[in-house]
Amino acid sequence: MNATPAERVAETLRDDFAAHGVRLPDVRADLSDPRQPRLELGTIPLGTGFALLRVLTDYQRLLKAERRRKKPSP
Repeated sequence: MNATPAERVAETLRDDFAAHGVRLPDVRADLSDPRQPRLELGTIPLGTGFALLRVLTDYQRLLKAERRRKKPSP
């Protein structure tokens, strides 16, 4: 079975943090609404909150840049 985009993002987040020695086992995709999937984060180890915000901000910037790139120019 192929992973959904939300599941791939959750896996990527776990992998990115693991590369820095931070284990986030409780990152999962909530697929209850297929049109609006969400990431759910469980308990975050002390000291990783700022790192998590930094990574999520980077992902947000990348997503915005990708959306701008895909929009047709007027």
